[in-house]
Amino acid sequence: MKHHYLLLWCLALLLLGVGCSRRVLVPVEPLALRIPAYYPSSAKSWQAAPLPEQLAGVPIRVIVPAVPALLVAPMVANFYEPAYQELAKMLDGRYPLNFKRAVFLTENAYFDNRLSYEEFSQQISGLAAVCRLLKKTNEPYFLYNRDDKENVARNAAIFLMMKDSTRLRKGATLPPFRYDFEDFDGDDDWRKMFVSKLLVTRKGNCHSLPYLYKMLADETGAQTWLSLAPNHIYLKQHNRKDGWYNTELTSYTFPVDAWLTASGYISRETIISGIYMDTLSAKQNVVLCLVDLAKGYERRVGPVVAEPFVSKCTNLALRYFPHYINAQLLQAETLRRKFERQTSKPEAQQVYAAMEAAYTRIFETGYREMPPQMYADWLQSVKTEKQKYQKKP
Repeated sequence: MKHHYLLLWCLALLLLGVGCSRRVLVPVEPLALRIPAYYPSSAKSWQAAPLPEQLAGVPIRVIVPAVPALLVAPMVANFYEPAYQELAKMLDGRYPLNFKRAVFLTENAYFDNRLSYEEFSQQISGLAAVCRLLKKTNEPYFLYNRDDKENVARNAAIFLMMKDSTRLRKGATLPPFRYDFEDFDGDDDWRKMFVSKLLVTRKGNCHSLPYLYKMLADETGAQTWLSLAPNHIYLKQHNRKDGWYNTELTSYTFPVDAWLTASGYISRETIISGIYMDTLSAKQNVVLCLVDLAKGYERRVGPVVAEPFVSKCTNLALRYFPHYINAQLLQAETLRRKFERQTSKPEAQQVYAAMEAAYTRIFETGYREMPPQMYADWLQSVKTEKQKYQKKP
């Protein structure tokens, strides 16, 4: 019994950032870049938990709007360009693919490189240690008996840790992660999209919650895939008993494909074209971070000043993930703004042709813009479905 409490005490210390480092178990990526697993035939300030002035021991500095963007951009570029180069090296094979590192790079650049990767990794490792303990503790009660039991148990432990409170030791409880319905798309505050914010406040959105789950899956060796829906990211998993299933961290439920399709503004064309509801490879996960990097830079310096960097990011993103709809949209919008400012007729014609091609390509995927209010209504419907499920006997 004393040994048991000692173990829990060590885990608590690890979560506080003073634990020892341990070997990270990263699963072998089962998907080739262009071979999806699920459709193989297809190509404001925060409330309740406010973000403190210090995040990971680093002051958060927001660029004062009165400072001209042209003066701010060179300074900000000093932080964004190295992040871009490191992500590019992951994508072309010079560096190993590392989703946790890729997520950190996008957030650290926004904070002018004042976050600590060691501390960020330590927090993820601490949560992964809790997941391993939960798995071990619940093994006697785990009824699944197929030969992929180990992988299913690892995913179950991550889900349990994120969904419910976890008692670490007498008097100490690790609270669950909850969905933050306020400014869920980061319109008012881009930091609302960050895993670093989620770790501090225990509240996140459909961007940071699945990102954290994926990082914990990499740390514990659980097999899981990120998947896209309109304005949304969720998870896909597979087991021998039930086949493919979805994990929705907005409500911590397991909706079927039919419900996601009917309620989430997903057409048959968008599934066939591969922009939604497919499994993403490790390389495609890094592409998500590359587009996040471009959006963060645009928030820092403004869309006009950010155009060259955003174009560079979207071009590279589409080279490795041509079907990524957010990259396509960002590229098209950047070309549109550039065209609207053109005064030279020959150059304007060239930009217009590129813009037209970009929008045509988007239209051919079956994409249709999901109105913000419709997405907000969808989030509420997810919440309602969860309440119905909980009321069932």
